Amino acid sequence: MVDEVLALLPADAKLIGDMTVGGGGHAEALLQHAGREVELIAFDRDVDFLNLARERLRRLPNKISYFPDSYANVGDQLGDNYRGRFDFLLLDLGLSSWQLQNSGRGFSFTQSDEPLDLRFDATSGQTLSEKLSETDETGLATILREFGEIRGARRLAAEIKAAQAEGNLNNVGDLAGLAERHVRTDRRNKYLAQVWQALRIWVNEELKHLDLGLTALVAYLKPAGVMTVISFHSLEDRMVKKFFARQENPCICPPRLPQCVCGRKPTMKRIGKKAQAPSDAEVRRNPRARSARLRAARRLFDS
Repeated sequence: MVDEVLALLPADAKLIGDMTVGGGGHAEALLQHAGREVELIAFDRDVDFLNLARERLRRLPNKISYFPDSYANVGDQLGDNYRGRFDFLLLDLGLSSWQLQNSGRGFSFTQSDEPLDLRFDATSGQTLSEKLSETDETGLATILREFGEIRGARRLAAEIKAAQAEGNLNNVGDLAGLAERHVRTDRRNKYLAQVWQALRIWVNEELKHLDLGLTALVAYLKPAGVMTVISFHSLEDRMVKKFFARQENPCICPPRLPQCVCGRKPTMKRIGKKAQAPSDAEVRRNPRARSARLRAARRLFDS
């Protein structure tokens, strides 16, 4: 959704944060659109991916700083130096084709020989295999049901745990072969994508990072600065929607009171009440974009 992102970039932007820079596609478009005087701060948990962005953007004349970390840790990395200074912040919560095809960490159910890893940061945290070993059937079923909206999650969880106990769950192909038995052939790809999405969100604690990151990033926006979030999962989109709504109307007074007495002031104003979906043309070019949803909000002056 590059065009939609560019449309939200303030015309006089001087400092941009791509907090999930990935391969640098959005960052490159933003800098080319904004001009050489604009500075970019780039975050990504995947060091390999961050290096791809560095290579892609190295010919641009802009000042660019790279941080191999989660946007949720923006305070640890940037401290007070950048508070209230960003004109534009972008979070793109999706996976790229490179991660799916070239990471070697099992992000795609089509990469049969890859390990059951799924970590964005290959240097820390537990792999999927390790987390499965420490999780019981009930806990795994909850993960599949809540993060992937998987029907029959309890039965699938039981089979995954049984296969692992028997030593028959060693790579992506093993898990995909087990899971695809639970669905009709014509729904196979969608079903496996849901399973993989649920397990990836779990391994990387993505919803936790989103919750912490949204709150932390508001303080780094300058007045009239814009925060834009592209999500690909209903849980993520719902979190972003509710977060922006709370920033716009933070009052916690009981509804029966005639006026607000809690004293909480709005910090942001939503740009459009509804999420933007990708254009039909973009979906035709990239079918994986069909589930993307974009939401944005602007920092208020008086907050």
